[in-house]
Order: sequence, then structure tokens, then C-alpha cells
Amino acid sequence: MPARKLAASGRAQIKLRLPGEQRAELKALAADQHLSVTRLLQLLVGRELGDASLEVGSRRDESVIRDAAILMAIEQVLKLQEATIPGGITRSRQLLDAAADAAMARLASVEEILTRQDRQ
Repeated sequence: MPARKLAASGRAQIKLRLPGEQRAELKALAADQHLSVTRLLQLLVGRELGDASLEVGSRRDESVIRDAAILMAIEQVLKLQEATIPGGITRSRQLLDAAADAAMARLASVEEILTRQDRQ
């Protein structure tokens, strides 16, 4: 690619040779994360170089949508629970408090794990 085109696009093509085992692991990792191998490599290189802009893209948007869907599903389950269990709203609120405490503890442990990974 001529230098003018490379500078204009802001991207460069890199050729990488990997042993068969690493190539298979890379493809499996990309499939697990529902990404193309190219996108996975872009994210990995960006993370190693400290480029946060690569990680802010579609993966965060998908995560927000998934989290919103989960919260809506939980709300529906709570409404159904209130209508069907003995004790109704009072018992549901007690269970909700216990569930909230468990969720906060889970979030704290996930945050701790992510912080440790960021340090490495």
C-alpha cells in the first residue's frame, strides 16, 4: 500500500505467522467471544498498547443492551413472584433485599477480579 493511502486510512496491514496450535486457540477464543479473528487481534493489540478506544466500541454497546434485557427480565420475574407467592409484596421485598445484597457482593468480586487483570 503506498504511503499516501496508508496515511489516509490510518490503518496498516500486518501479516502474522502462528504455529497451528496457537492459530486454533486464537480461532476458538474469537468464536467464544463472538468476534472475528481480526477484531480479536485488534482488541488484543489495542489493550497491550493501552488504546482504550478500541474497547469502547460494539462490545460495550452489546453489553449494555444485554444488561438492560437482564434487568427487564428480573423485573418481570419479581412482578410474577409478587402475584403468586404467599405474603405477596412483603415477602417479595424481603427476598429482593437478600438478592440485592448477593448481587452487590458478586459485583464487588467481579470488580476485584477485573482490577487484578488490569494490573497484570
